[in-house]
Amino acid sequence: MKIVDELYHNLFLQIPSETLIEMLERIKQQKEQEIEHIKQKINKYQQKKSAEEALYQSMSPLRKFFTGRPASHHQAVEYIVHVKERLKLIEKIKQRITELDHILTTLRTNLSENEIVLSNAVIDELKQLREMEELQE
Repeated sequence: MKIVDELYHNLFLQIPSETLIEMLERIKQQKEQEIEHIKQKINKYQQKKSAEEALYQSMSPLRKFFTGRPASHHQAVEYIVHVKERLKLIEKIKQRITELDHILTTLRTNLSENEIVLSNAVIDELKQLREMEELQE
């Protein structure tokens, strides 16, 4: 199967369609693992924050008075960095997975075709996967 660049319609690679399907499945699996890793980071941050809040609430009023707490706008910025931005990243990755699913469905239904047009992002991911496999050999 010929893999053609969506933008310039240049031939990028010519490999069997089964191999392309396997490569796209591996990329999809990597994306799903990346989502799980990001979710773990978010959960770890939220657990840390809830533990800090529980510790603060358990303090006596006198200790609370002398304990410095970050200003609310600092906490908001921290939340944006540790949670909101990561959730946006997860959404982007999910969009990429949806695109990969669409490509895989197209490939599986049209096995007789010998050319497929892929976006530059997917082609870049295929390049990275091939480079990683070559390094492992």
